[in-house]
Amino acid sequence: MDGLAPGQILAHLAALLLVAAALQRRPRIVRLLTMLAGIAAFAHFTLTGAGFAWMFWSGLFAAVNAVHFAALAMRARSGKLLEEERELFDEVMKIAEPGQQRHLRDLIDWRDIAPGQALLTQGQARPPLIYVARGRAEIAVDGKRVGECAPGDFLGEMSLISGQTATATVSAAEPMRVARFDREALAQLARAAPEVGRALDSALNRSLAAKVLRMNALAAARGETVAP
Repeated sequence: MDGLAPGQILAHLAALLLVAAALQRRPRIVRLLTMLAGIAAFAHFTLTGAGFAWMFWSGLFAAVNAVHFAALAMRARSGKLLEEERELFDEVMKIAEPGQQRHLRDLIDWRDIAPGQALLTQGQARPPLIYVARGRAEIAVDGKRVGECAPGDFLGEMSLISGQTATATVSAAEPMRVARFDREALAQLARAAPEVGRALDSALNRSLAAKVLRMNALAAARGETVAP
């Protein structure tokens, strides 16, 4: 970057950090890099005299990510699991080893979902793997309701297994609390720790079987053909 002014160097640094953040999978690293990008952008706008508005928004961006990064870092150091994480690891996936639980925590992004918000869309390429901790969602194929998802279910498992697009649209029927898994990082962890892969496969199979039973019950109530 020969010949660039310090403000320009900071602008390039902020952009580079945002690109690096987009390539990361671990939430803590993403928050750290975006926080640093905000700081670099704030310094850039300060040096170039871009005005209060730009300084305010870049500073706010850095501060928000700093808060999230601090919360994630403190939770990682404490080793304390969220209630939803304990249910997922202990009761659903049946993984008790603390080291494996820590690795899984880094692959999860917990989100609150508003009613009506789509979690998956039919035909979506490489849909995320989602775990439902709280709330219920409706499953629709070609616009027709065919079932529902309940707490303890996974979404997107068929696409994860088959590599195909999403076969249904899933929308929140009420406020929900869900966990989104990073598919690629989860696959890497399953290869590195086969016992995690086996636990995941068992959990996905149980979830799929439960959803099929509910879909068959709904079809039977409508007098439609029930899948074997």
